[in-house]
Amino acid sequence: MTLRDDRYIIIEMDMERSLFITRWKQESVDISDENIVKEIISDIANNIELYHPTYYIANQTNKEVVYTVDIQKWIAERLYAACCKACTKYVATVESSNISVSMSNDQMIEEVEVEGIKVKTLPTEAEALKWMEL
Repeated sequence: MTLRDDRYIIIEMDMERSLFITRWKQESVDISDENIVKEIISDIANNIELYHPTYYIANQTNKEVVYTVDIQKWIAERLYAACCKACTKYVATVESSNISVSMSNDQMIEEVEVEGIKVKTLPTEAEALKWMEL
């Protein structure tokens, strides 16, 4: 089921597989206001807490927004706190084709290590699904 589909992101929940997916759009390059980023991330976290997915794929393939160092830690803590609360077991990040975005994401992943959640960065959504055995 689609939970959000706007200019910047698509958020979906597959109840049958307990799979939560976010897919950033190329238009995310136009995000210049940190408040928009915080609103989107809060929506993602709130939906994770609401639906308690076992699996979460953050598909960054088309993502173009690069986070400032200041907001990276906040995002990592907010999303991982939601995943802990929801008892999410697997989090896969699908790499962005934009090297700056990939580096920003790698820095966020390094910010937070959560016991009980397996985290991996993969090149495609298909490989993420395979890693999750879905």
